Amino acid sequence: MSVTPSGSSPHTVTGRFFAPGLDGVGVPATGFWQHGRLKVQAADQAWEAAPDARVQSGGFNAAQLALVWAGTEGECRFYVDAGASRTAFAAGLPAHLAPQHHAAGKASAKVERRFRLWWGVLGVVALLPLLALVLLLTRVDDAVGWLVKQIPHEQEAKLGDLVLAQTRAQMRVIESGPAVDAVRQIGQRLTTGSSYTYRWLVVDNAELNAFAAPGGVVVVYSGLLQAAKTPEEAAGVIAHEVAHAELRHGLQGMVKALGVRAGAAVLLGDWSGAALGQAMTGLLEMKFSREAEEAADAEGLRRLIAARINPTGMADFMDTLAKQSPGAAVPELLSTHPASEGRAVRLREAAKAHAGPWAPLPLDWATVQGSLKGVRP
Repeated sequence: MSVTPSGSSPHTVTGRFFAPGLDGVGVPATGFWQHGRLKVQAADQAWEAAPDARVQSGGFNAAQLALVWAGTEGECRFYVDAGASRTAFAAGLPAHLAPQHHAAGKASAKVERRFRLWWGVLGVVALLPLLALVLLLTRVDDAVGWLVKQIPHEQEAKLGDLVLAQTRAQMRVIESGPAVDAVRQIGQRLTTGSSYTYRWLVVDNAELNAFAAPGGVVVVYSGLLQAAKTPEEAAGVIAHEVAHAELRHGLQGMVKALGVRAGAAVLLGDWSGAALGQAMTGLLEMKFSREAEEAADAEGLRRLIAARINPTGMADFMDTLAKQSPGAAVPELLSTHPASEGRAVRLREAAKAHAGPWAPLPLDWATVQGSLKGVRP
C-alpha cells in the first residue's frame, strides 16, 4: 500500500527501514514529514511514526541518524541516508524533536573526532620506528637534545651520585681543609639560582685537570689548584666546568656516544641497565666537541661576570697551562679540553668588554696551596 501526502509536495527523505516482518538487514525506504509525523514507505507497505518517536544516533561510530518509535508489532527504525536526505529530514523536523536531533549530531561529531584521534595515534605509533631511524641518521644532535630535555634534573642528579661513588673508588678524595673550602666557596658564587644541588670534590692527583659530571658534580684535581697563580685562575676553570654541567654536556655526550638506550635508562630510572653501565665507565673520561668547549667558555665567562669575579682569570690559566713544563706531555686538562693560544686570546678579548668593578675572592691562596703540599705527587 502506498502513502500519498496531502497538500504541497514534501521533501523526500531516503534511508533504510527496520521493522517487524521485514528483512533483518533492513530494506530501502523513502519518507516525508507530514503534520509533524514521518510517513515511511518500504517494501510496498506504509508506516507512520508514533507521536513519541525519538531521534537517535547509531551505528559503529555513531555516524548514522535514525528516527525510532514503538509500532504495534514492535520497534521501528528509519535510518536516514547522509547528504541531501539528512538536510530534508532536518528541514521537516518538528520542534519538539530538534533538541534530540542536536544531541545526536553532537554525539556523532564527538565519536568521529575520537576515531580521527585514535587513527592518528595509531599512524604515529606505526611510523615511530621509521621516524626514530631518520632522526638518528639525519638529525642526531636534535634527537639527542630532545631526549636530554625529557630527563628531569632529579634523575640526572642520581647519575651524579653514581659518578661520585666511582670517583671515590678510583681516587683519593680530600675530604676537608682550605682547598675544599675554597673550591666550594668559588663554586657557590658561580651557581647562584641553579636547578642543581652541586657537589664539590677535590681529589689528590697531581695532574692539571678538572671535570664536571651530570647532575651538578664538579671534581678539581689538587695539581690544578697548585698550578693556579690566583684564586681567579682557579675560578676560571671551575666556571668552565660548571658551564658543562649547566649545559648538560656530559649527559648529551653519554646519550650521543652510547645511543638512546643510555638516555632512556636515566629517564626511566633503570640504574642497572647495561647501557648505563657502559655510560658510567666513560663519564670520567668524557671528551667534548670543540663546539661544546666554546659554549662552556662563553657560559663560564658569563657566570664569572655575573658573580663579579675578574674573568681574565680564565684566559690567564690557559696561559699557565700552555707554559707548564715545556717539551713535556700536554697537560691532561688540555688533552680533554682542547686549548690554544687563539682560545686564550678570544677569552681575553671577551673579558675586556666588561670593565668591572670586580670583587676579589676573599681567599688566602698561599694557605690553600700550602694545604696541598702534603698530598701525593
